[in-house]
Order: sequence, then C-alpha cells, then structure tokens
Amino acid sequence: MANRLPHGTRCLAALLPALLLGACSFTEKAPPPACPDPAIVDGMDSNETLEPGGSGPEAVAWRSAMLGFGGGCTYEDGGVRLRYTIDLAVAPGPAFGAQDRSVPVRYFVAVADPAGEIIDKQVFSTPVPVQPFGAPVVATEQIEQKIAGVMPGEGAAWRIYFGLELPREEALRRRAGRP
Repeated sequence: MANRLPHGTRCLAALLPALLLGACSFTEKAPPPACPDPAIVDGMDSNETLEPGGSGPEAVAWRSAMLGFGGGCTYEDGGVRLRYTIDLAVAPGPAFGAQDRSVPVRYFVAVADPAGEIIDKQVFSTPVPVQPFGAPVVATEQIEQKIAGVMPGEGAAWRIYFGLELPREEALRRRAGRP
C-alpha cells in the first residue's frame, strides 16, 4: 500500500512549481534605461594633413583616424552622465620628416536633442607622439559629460556625435558627399 501525503502537503506540492516560477520574476532586474545613441559622423572619421604648400600623396605629413568608441551612460541627479573612450590613430606620411614629434589630433563631441538640433559641441585636441617611418600609433581618449534634464526613458531620443575636427570648408564638402 502506498503512503499518502496529507491533503495540505499535496496542495503545497501542487503549488510549489508555480510559486518558484513566480519568485523568478522578483529576482530579475529590469534592463537599464537606454543611453543616447552615439555615432561617428560619416566622412569625419579620417583625415590627411599636408605639409604647408604641398599637394599630392608625397605631401602627406600624417594621416589621422577615429577608429571607434566605447562606453555608456548612467542616469543621476536629474540628468544623464556620458562616459566614453575614443580611439584615435595617427600614421606618419611621406612628408612627416625625420624627427619624432607629437601630432595634434583635433576631434569633437556634439550632443543633439530629440529634434536633431546640436545643443552642445566641444572640440578637443590631444597630442599623439609619432615616430618617422614608424607604425601607426593609437591613443585612447576618455570623455565624460552630463546632459541635464534628460531623464530615464528619454535618453534614447538623444544623439551623441563624434568626429575629427576639420576645417569648415572640408567638413562641408565631405558632408555634401563631394570628392
């Protein structure tokens, strides 16, 4: 003869799987609020700097490029704090010269609101030490910025733009897609 469990124990045994599954929903964390969408501006990711008065491939002193970025955001104190790293590369060109020197790489970080209006743009310059006839050098920059008034749930509508800071005429030409 089989042993029978008391009625209360049988009910508990029947409800136990449902209770355990329900407990899972209490321990799962909600996903964090979305950050503003970052991107490198098309056409502003690389540049060739020519020696003064030079033209053509032989006059290239150095090439610079924005390779990528990483990071994210946190929501705090009535706004969103952005923390990013940006990887910049510099390679000497034929007209670089024979001396080691630091090359100034200028780049920007711009913030666009949900309507697409640029509300802030900051330009940074970082010296990157380069050796003549050497391999490309990669430098990693860290930036931190707070956008006040952006609350969780609103961040995904904002945009963060990165790019190399170019002379105005060159930037406009590239944005227009002309060679």
